[in-house]
Amino acid sequence: MGKPIKKIISVILAYMCLAIAPALAQDAMDFYNRGLKSSLTYKKIEYFTKALQMDPNLLEVYEKRAIHYYFRRWFDNAIQDFTKVVELNPHNVDAYLMLGRSYLWKGKGLGIKGEVSNLIYNVGKQKIPEYRKLLDRAIESFSRAIELDPQLASAYSYRGVAYRIKGMTKEALHDSTMAIQLQGDKRSTAKAYATRARIYQQMGFQELSEADFRKSIELDPYLADFPPLHVPLIYPGFGNTSNPKPLGRMGLLGIIILIFAVIFKMTLPAPKKRDK
Repeated sequence: MGKPIKKIISVILAYMCLAIAPALAQDAMDFYNRGLKSSLTYKKIEYFTKALQMDPNLLEVYEKRAIHYYFRRWFDNAIQDFTKVVELNPHNVDAYLMLGRSYLWKGKGLGIKGEVSNLIYNVGKQKIPEYRKLLDRAIESFSRAIELDPQLASAYSYRGVAYRIKGMTKEALHDSTMAIQLQGDKRSTAKAYATRARIYQQMGFQELSEADFRKSIELDPYLADFPPLHVPLIYPGFGNTSNPKPLGRMGLLGIIILIFAVIFKMTLPAPKKRDK
């Protein structure tokens, strides 16, 4: 095939791509709009995915799909999409914040499961390098968000959680206090109080710890990672919380339960394969 013919074919292909591109872009936006209008989360994700298949550079579609992944707790998918968002827009503060939260919850877990994971991490860090790596990436993402917006209270709050889990008490105390002083949204402020309460408890400042736990519950009674064993002790209507003895017994019970859970998780042998 001669050079003139190759050149003609290249021109034709380029022209066809230019002609098809607007149609594909329009189809992509149609799917995006369908996703916005749908009331079902799985349909939203489906439409957003189709839109991105047609145009892989639609920043707002990655943002929307990532949010839905996050709230369905599909953290691996959320991390991929938020990572793409910050690649397309390195100054997107919210994306760095949500990327950090995705890394944090993927590693930490929620509720009592999260507390057990934290204890395992602090007992034998060398045995769970992936957990440590996820926490480091969460901290990096939160730190980048703070660089872009030094007044972002929620970034300080969540970075404080990650620091506490890593055993970086000084940094966690600083960040949780900053989040409280900046007075962001109720949820992240409640989380900051809960983080600081745990730190005060570790330091032996029981009155300060109880005060912060109370404040945390006042702001958000349904805080997802709040330790369930503490709720009856400080939530109004669960008896006389001024009596320190129930607190001590319940705290001890919580520690015993966590220790047994950790030992069971760390010593449970792998299942043996059955002989065929």
